[in-house]
Amino acid sequence: MTAGCLSERGVESADINSTLELTSLTYYTEQLPPYNYQENGTVQGLSVDLLEAVTEKMGNKVSREEIHLVPWTEGYQAALTRNSTVLFSMARTSEREELFKWAGPVYTNRKVLFARPDREISIKGPEDLKGYSIGVITDDVAIQYLLDTGVNQSQIVTESDVYAIIAALDNGEIDLWACPEASGNYFAEQATGNYNGYMVVYELQAQDTYYAFSKDIPDSVVQSFQQALDTLRNQKDEQGVSDYERIVYRDLGVSCAQQTFTDEAVIALVNTTAMAIEKNATDTFQRINAGEAPYRDPDNSGLYAFVYNANVTMVAHADNTLLVGTNLKGKTDVTGKPFRDEIVTGALKNGTGWEEYVYTNPVHANLYYKTTYYRLVRGSDGNSYIVCSGNFKKCGI
Repeated sequence: MTAGCLSERGVESADINSTLELTSLTYYTEQLPPYNYQENGTVQGLSVDLLEAVTEKMGNKVSREEIHLVPWTEGYQAALTRNSTVLFSMARTSEREELFKWAGPVYTNRKVLFARPDREISIKGPEDLKGYSIGVITDDVAIQYLLDTGVNQSQIVTESDVYAIIAALDNGEIDLWACPEASGNYFAEQATGNYNGYMVVYELQAQDTYYAFSKDIPDSVVQSFQQALDTLRNQKDEQGVSDYERIVYRDLGVSCAQQTFTDEAVIALVNTTAMAIEKNATDTFQRINAGEAPYRDPDNSGLYAFVYNANVTMVAHADNTLLVGTNLKGKTDVTGKPFRDEIVTGALKNGTGWEEYVYTNPVHANLYYKTTYYRLVRGSDGNSYIVCSGNFKKCGI
């Protein structure tokens, strides 16, 4: 996403009409912790906090008191049939694409299947789902995911209340339960007193979620909202951390990710890039900053090269050229770790190595544990450079 140019005062660079329009919209969300939920009479969660931050940056903050927490089906139908409505957070699928206008992503929703541990159910692939009955919230995108994997409609049991699904799982009326992993663990704790009361046996899909605007809302409003959200994601403070990262870390913590390439591919990319810099540093930096292959993999956008000099200044980056030319000495991840300094120090001392830290993912929203491989190289210009590429920590089931 491209960083926005909203000022701190918000109204100066945001469209005034778009800002005023915010107060005339009706906002709906559902009980889906830790993303959006009501606790002690207050609506809260990641997407609620982010909505407040985005609209405040636009110059007209929407407070959480204005948000209607309703069953998902009610909110979905409202956004689908009524004017001036916003529903969050919704998976953006091809079936829904033309039904709403979109701003996001907000977070990445890892939709999984839960089972009772004592059932000892093992799901290795879609073919293993045959014969199992699966509980899903009415109108949840998981229904489409299940159908896409080949599950028969007759296997799917829908309920409007999540605790009705949990009860059915406990008494054997259904075998599996489709739910976001973090939310499922929360609901399990509420229902059974045990956060890990149900076991994840299969991942259906990792899907980015969005704020969904009813079709009548002017494009200018949605575009201004998106610009403010982009600014929250990309604009770093003096420590080197964005407002988005702080909100996600506070409300959601750090997630795992599905790996789409191997650590061996990371090492190979670093070695290829290092050899190119040894031969022609200037040309290689230009190609990296242009996002050319092999320095940014066309099939795996999360696999890319970036390069520091010995003073922790970014000299090339295949995914984010906004960082190029920036001295990052002392800048940290959201946990306070000065990982860039540690990468450079490790390279100057040992030549090669790995460094783990918390970072955003260009493929999905959320914060993830990332491990970067680095290598010290002498460029054709006689200078020392640290060539890097990384991978995200994979999920375990």
